[in-house]
Amino acid sequence: MNVSLLLLLLLAAGAALLWWQIRRQSRRLPPRSPTLFSLQLGDLVQFDGRDWVVENRLEYDDDGFRWLEYLLRDGRQQGWLSVEEDDWLELSWYEPVRSAASLPAFRPGAALPQTLTWNGRAYTLRERGKATLVSSLRALPQRSDSQEICRYGDYEAEDGSLLALELWEKGRQGAPQSDVEPELAEGRRLEPSLVAVLPGDGRSVYRGESGALPGG
Repeated sequence: MNVSLLLLLLLAAGAALLWWQIRRQSRRLPPRSPTLFSLQLGDLVQFDGRDWVVENRLEYDDDGFRWLEYLLRDGRQQGWLSVEEDDWLELSWYEPVRSAASLPAFRPGAALPQTLTWNGRAYTLRERGKATLVSSLRALPQRSDSQEICRYGDYEAEDGSLLALELWEKGRQGAPQSDVEPELAEGRRLEPSLVAVLPGDGRSVYRGESGALPGG
């Protein structure tokens, strides 16, 4: 094989490689720019000097009013970021209480108390309702098909501390409802301007699962 032919073959191979790379890049999706309303598995939420990884995304609906809750994790610590927008954007950070056994017993349909005392602090009921769990990136053990509806109460103390109470209905539709076990979380409000979000690779960091937004 003469030198000229070898050079032509090398040039052709280089041109083919360049064409393939251009086509590959043209098919790539543009970089994601997530917002607090479009976070996916593996995305990062930064606040308080920490990087929290999105491990789940729940969407609630209360008669047309919807809000999001993200399960965030940093190492062994985890909590829920609540995102809602009515007249303005409101962010709240909640950490689940390990045991709510000291709360009074609740029965389906029973009125939520106007005040709750927890850890020596008095909380006043600010908002209550009944919400449906519309979507979730991951099936949670405590959220089966028979537990997609909860009654909730949002409480606040004089110093601005928050307390979230959820009562998930038990028993399938048409069957008698049993007593409900309260789920409690302590929280605080976050300033939206101090919260940053960064795109991830669409996979759970701690479980290695992949997921996409419902319908997306």
